Amino acid sequence: MSTEDKKDIENHQGLQESIPKENNNDNINNNNMKEENNKNEDTNQKKEEEEIEELNKSNSDIEVNITTYTIKIVFVGDSNVGKTSIIQRFCEHKFEENIPATISAAFQMKKLKVDPFTEVNMNIWDTVGQEKYRSITRDYLRNSDGVFLVFDLHNKKSFDSLNYWLEELNNSDINKNCVKILIGNKSDYKEKEIDDETINKFSEENGLKYLAVSAKEGVNIESMFEIIGADCAKILQEKADENENNNQSEKNKEDERFIIKIEEKKVDEDIKVIKKNACC
Repeated sequence: MSTEDKKDIENHQGLQESIPKENNNDNINNNNMKEENNKNEDTNQKKEEEEIEELNKSNSDIEVNITTYTIKIVFVGDSNVGKTSIIQRFCEHKFEENIPATISAAFQMKKLKVDPFTEVNMNIWDTVGQEKYRSITRDYLRNSDGVFLVFDLHNKKSFDSLNYWLEELNNSDINKNCVKILIGNKSDYKEKEIDDETINKFSEENGLKYLAVSAKEGVNIESMFEIIGADCAKILQEKADENENNNQSEKNKEDERFIIKIEEKKVDEDIKVIKKNACC
């Protein structure tokens, strides 16, 4: 082997030995970069979490003004249609078979939130449905904000009696914009004596919203109270806005009258000055 060949082999071996060292340095640099990137990511994530926590804290500190209305709701309808059972299901979340018939009237209270900014305190009156006691129902209807007209879906007589109950409402001292909702109870029964077409026709002719419910199974019980609560709250809010506008209008008129008096007084003073100067 020539001297030049030996030199080439030595150079080649030296080159091979140097390559791993460079690779090791690259690996070390890569690892250092990864660690630095991970640190940056952790820092950024921690910063984002702190910002979110601060935002949630600031949102929780914001005071939400809740408007509360007190409304009177009255149930009317024949005996045994389930008025008491509906109220019991809503207020106490339970159902009992064979509840004794209501004599005179019964009273319950419950608060319900109808939207994020509005809640209603419901004064709920359960009136007697027996024919011999019906004459006293009109007294309980006085100043009512909402009325549920209840009938039994598998008792046609209770549906036919709705005309009587509507007449009672028309002759009672209820609020001008009283919300009236038609309720067909016992929707859990498979066989019904009144078809949907007849019910819908009656509700449309009398301008009533209609809802089929089941006090036994709890179907649509919450919904019926949410609907009447929201409708009553909307009417009361509109009335409050109207009163506020009227008060503002009166205030504006009073301010105008005051400005006119000031201007008239100024004119009178100017006239006196003019007359005085004329005499001089």
